[in-house]
Amino acid sequence: MKKTALAIAIPLAVVGIAVAGAWYTGSRVEQEVTRGIEQANTLLQADAPDLGMTVALLGMERGLLSSSARYQVTITGDEGEAPTTLVFTDRLEHGPFPLSRLAAGKLAPVMAQSHFALEQNDSSAPLFAAAGGKTPISGELAIHYDQRQDGVFESAALQFAQDGESLRVSPAKVNFSVSGDRKDVRADGRMAEADLVFFDPQSGQPVQVQLRDLDIAGDKRENANGFALGPSSVSLRSLRVKAPGSPEVELRQTVGEEVLTQGEKGLDQTLSYRVGQLLVQGQEVGGLKLDTSLRNLDEGTLQSIKETYSQYGMSSVGDTGELTPEQEAALKGQFLRLLDSSPKLALDELSLQTANGVAKVSVAVDLRKPDQSARTPDEIARSVLASLTANLKVDKAVIGDVVALQAALGGEDAGGIDPVALKQQTDAMTDLFSGMALQSEWAVLDGNSLSSSLAYADDKVKFNGKDMTSQEFVAFAVGSAQGLGLGAGAAAGAEEEPQEESVE
Repeated sequence: MKKTALAIAIPLAVVGIAVAGAWYTGSRVEQEVTRGIEQANTLLQADAPDLGMTVALLGMERGLLSSSARYQVTITGDEGEAPTTLVFTDRLEHGPFPLSRLAAGKLAPVMAQSHFALEQNDSSAPLFAAAGGKTPISGELAIHYDQRQDGVFESAALQFAQDGESLRVSPAKVNFSVSGDRKDVRADGRMAEADLVFFDPQSGQPVQVQLRDLDIAGDKRENANGFALGPSSVSLRSLRVKAPGSPEVELRQTVGEEVLTQGEKGLDQTLSYRVGQLLVQGQEVGGLKLDTSLRNLDEGTLQSIKETYSQYGMSSVGDTGELTPEQEAALKGQFLRLLDSSPKLALDELSLQTANGVAKVSVAVDLRKPDQSARTPDEIARSVLASLTANLKVDKAVIGDVVALQAALGGEDAGGIDPVALKQQTDAMTDLFSGMALQSEWAVLDGNSLSSSLAYADDKVKFNGKDMTSQEFVAFAVGSAQGLGLGAGAAAGAEEEPQEESVE
């Protein structure tokens, strides 16, 4: 008998605790909702004042195990236009153990589980029509007792069409989590397909854009000055663009990555882009790579610039679209102060990988605080530029690959191209380009590659192993350009003897 009573008492006690917890957390949910709306409006006003967006709580009905709420998002329209209002309904299950989480196997206690969805009104009616009557925007959000939040944002398949232009997107989903202090944000999302058709303003012909398998991710932590440290990325399986009068271009396996970190002398940021395959009119060009970096950016000065822009954006700049002389002077002074930390800018790598070779270039620039005695733009530029290095290397096989691609895009069928004639053409063009580069001394031979190197510091230049002053290098560059027919004198001479030039 005692065992039976105990078996009944324990579940009843658990239910009683859960109900009591639900009643208690229900009283806190409204406070958290109100606090969250206040934080959202503060953030929108500080970081995106030009959007003219505000959030308001229209009403809330509290129950024992759940509550319902309605929120309104208002976006100020242009002058003379009515504002756009979007209304969301929200069913809030009280914690500590919302039934929907228990059913999903999530046993950790939470304050509330939100289920929100866009409500249909005059502003949202086009979205509902594009979604075929389904709810276009919805999601779920778990509110934890330590004020952490995590959830998912979903959009339905949407299709818009008007006057021959159209947009079709597949369902999309974004998972996210936000720390209690709102400084640690993680997100990842995916959309399988998007197709866009619009008219080119010049030709009036349709442009087609096709996107497949878009993925985004980010893991950011805000530091004391409000900068979001950490990585973010975006990737695409395929991006295809077909425009009138231009060959069809497709980018496959494209990845973009960004990382902001706290370095020894300030903020460091790197940006990297990869294209696994670039195809033009179905012909593979090769893979592309772009790496850039910014280092030693003083975050105190960057914060001042950010605040100045925000201040000006909320005042006179928003009315006239232009800075006053005083504002320009203030911003100029702040940008010059960035040079105090000796920032470094670099194109770490820009490369093209073809079927038979690689072409690669890199450039690095070290900046410094300008000399107080510098007055003219030339003196200031020399004073600011502490050093510059650049390197270029092109495999000769890349030249042949590019020539072969041009031949394939010349309008002939692939089966109609004579491989022997094509080989002769690519060899001839490779020899011609290589000979010009070597004869002009802009490049030196490095095995089966053409290479070029430049180093500048203290008004001295080392170019392809030769030491010279900056004035000597400029004279060399101008002379070489004229010798290659790029100068004004050469262009004039070409106009005087067009027939002889044509024969050659």
